[in-house]
Amino acid sequence: MKDPYIYQDSDVLINKANIRDKNKLDEFENRMTNLALISLIKDSFEIHTSKDVFKIHKVLFQNVYDWAGNPRDIDIYKEEPIINNKSVEYTIHKNIIKEMNSIDHQYFNQDWKLLKKEDFIHVFTRMIAEIWKVHPFREGNTRTVSAFGYLFLKQYGYDFNAELISHHAKYFRSALVMASLGQYAEYQYLQNILLDALSSGQDIEKTRKYSKIKDYHIDQYKYAYHKAK
Repeated sequence: MKDPYIYQDSDVLINKANIRDKNKLDEFENRMTNLALISLIKDSFEIHTSKDVFKIHKVLFQNVYDWAGNPRDIDIYKEEPIINNKSVEYTIHKNIIKEMNSIDHQYFNQDWKLLKKEDFIHVFTRMIAEIWKVHPFREGNTRTVSAFGYLFLKQYGYDFNAELISHHAKYFRSALVMASLGQYAEYQYLQNILLDALSSGQDIEKTRKYSKIKDYHIDQYKYAYHKAK
């Protein structure tokens, strides 16, 4: 189908700065979202529901895209090298809010303060994997879920090393893919890096464990936009 989010005869997302070069748009987007994330942290944004990802996405991308904070209007897919170029089965766009309500029912009807650290991260890993699997936005899902996770952990008193996640962003995203495969989901990769981000003394530069997931070498990953179904 024709993708209403991109310029005609192009694969570049329509943006407020009218940038037609994908690399320049990526640079602009990164600059804007990094500044916006600082404001979110400074303002002590609190998480009360999984649907707060819409507010977070709005803040992060409001200076880049007109559709910031809005659920996507189309169904999308993305070939993932780590799963033999197949795509995660993202939620169809008509069911996004319904699925987010289901996540709220499952994860926000409990007292997170009563969970011990290991149990907290066990449940937290599965929650953010489910939110990411919905993929509520045309682009910016991983950054939004990362910000959601950081703010959620901070809210419950955890000192989260966001720099570790940022430095190993390719591993983090690949771990989200592996945790979003339905009955075949493998959560250990995502859970391990999250636990490491909560531990002191991690050597960000020399953590070799983030170089591979199974036989897939993380440095092979190259970012690409999603495509319309």
